[in-house]
Amino acid sequence: MKENTRKFEVLRVSILSHCSFACVYCAPKNKPDQTNFFPKIHFLSPELLETKIKTLTSHIHLKEVHLTGGEPTLHKNLVELIQKLKELNIKEVAITSNGFFQDGLIQKMKQAGLTRMNFSLDSFSQSGFERLSDRKLPVTILLKRILEAKTSGLEVKVNCTILKGYNESEILDLLQWSGENGIPIRFLEFMKMGPLQEEHSDCFYSAEEIRNTILSRYNFQRYPTATDSTATYHITDEGYIFGLIANHTEPFCEGCNRLRMDSLGRIYGCLSDQTSFDLPSDPSKVPLVLQQAMETKKMQFTGSELSMKFIGG
Repeated sequence: MKENTRKFEVLRVSILSHCSFACVYCAPKNKPDQTNFFPKIHFLSPELLETKIKTLTSHIHLKEVHLTGGEPTLHKNLVELIQKLKELNIKEVAITSNGFFQDGLIQKMKQAGLTRMNFSLDSFSQSGFERLSDRKLPVTILLKRILEAKTSGLEVKVNCTILKGYNESEILDLLQWSGENGIPIRFLEFMKMGPLQEEHSDCFYSAEEIRNTILSRYNFQRYPTATDSTATYHITDEGYIFGLIANHTEPFCEGCNRLRMDSLGRIYGCLSDQTSFDLPSDPSKVPLVLQQAMETKKMQFTGSELSMKFIGG
């Protein structure tokens, strides 16, 4: 039997179980909320985060902590959470956001120790943005925030989940906008998670289809990609960098180094397994719990009943 060489190096923390959007691929309004997992909105406290990170870093080397949600910028103690991570010597601190937050927050987060921002940008058009997010908000605000983060000196990436019948026609425009602004964009296959686990095929647009769409306008070649990356990166002749995250058709689970934590401080070893574990206060018991979490990792993404709203990406 081949020895399992996988290890946890990146922690993704869902710091609250709430989002201001109801995106069709995450929390569609015609589907019931998963109150069996999270009976009420939870916010991860700075104190609990600090305790959990200290416990984890005593046993594993965390090279990055990525804050997700829900929408993490809704957390009133977000800047303090980032500061705690830097005080605990976490080298890379990242966040994923929908871009709708108060003025001045980007600079506050950067000063606290944030190193990267990922933005969800699923549509370049106002009508497409409203349809996907189920919110009547100006998409121009999101575009402004993305450029603001880049100007501030943060590393910036854009994530775009492609759904057939919704935004596949915008792939080229999204790639051009991000490329002209020097921002890598990652196109994601629709993931069968939570309320949409059984309703997946109608909206699915594969990585191969995305590649073919891009080839209709651009020539590109493979771009250097880290072995533990969830995306395979490419670069066009114009210098536009894009990635493909193909959980279903081109699984990358074998190299996964991610551990996840929810807003209650419970850890998960795999996005395709809703089994959670409590980190014990007894240091001698932590290695066994981490081993159990690692054993839940799959070799291919299958999804789970847990919504992205509660566990992040």
